[in-house]
Amino acid sequence: VSSNVYVLTGKDYGTNIGLIEIADKLILIDPMPGETHFYQLDKTINEIVGKRPSYILNTHDHSDHTGGNAYFKSNGAQVLETSPIADSVQAIGVNSHSSKDTLYYLKGSNILFVGDVYDTSWHPTFYSGGTKGFNEAIETILNFADAQTIIVPGHGPIANKAALVTFRDNTNAWIERISYLHYQGLSTEMIRKDEQALKILEMFSANNKSPVLPEKAISRFIERTISVVESEHKHKS
Repeated sequence: VSSNVYVLTGKDYGTNIGLIEIADKLILIDPMPGETHFYQLDKTINEIVGKRPSYILNTHDHSDHTGGNAYFKSNGAQVLETSPIADSVQAIGVNSHSSKDTLYYLKGSNILFVGDVYDTSWHPTFYSGGTKGFNEAIETILNFADAQTIIVPGHGPIANKAALVTFRDNTNAWIERISYLHYQGLSTEMIRKDEQALKILEMFSANNKSPVLPEKAISRFIERTISVVESEHKHKS
């Protein structure tokens, strides 16, 4: 994606894996290609840059992003909690997908790795920070980004600022619609049949895949959204 930054896609989870060359250092972000593909990832990295990773950064601590840490640690890489590697890598903490989401902004390349705060292959997962945390996290990304910024989501196709704005708007529309239907007394099964909710859901497919989610995933997404909505309603009360 630039002269010194590569994005590799994990085979099993579709995790976007960052590969960054800074001077004599090689940094890996979220090295999880799948449990049986660590050697292949290591080999591919060597074919691209001719060296092994020096450091590992993770956008959050879920296994589909950190699963390769142990393998690369055993080959000499150091896992860092933040990014005191170079002035050109800035770590920004937010709370949306998980309580320890970390964004990584590569200043010289104008590239943002945002982890699962933003996923272009699935529905939004704002379960840790709720509506407030989600919107604050997106606003943080937008404050760093300009029209040319390359935004690397946790999974799915690379995006830009305009696509992220659309994702934010669709997410808030989804939360608002599910909240309205829930407090009208509709069950999950009834909400699943709501045309407006289904229309919003289809907008999360970056690849125009239809349906965007399996049936079970739709029900789960509705239930978890309701859980967030109820929690926020309780705190307001």
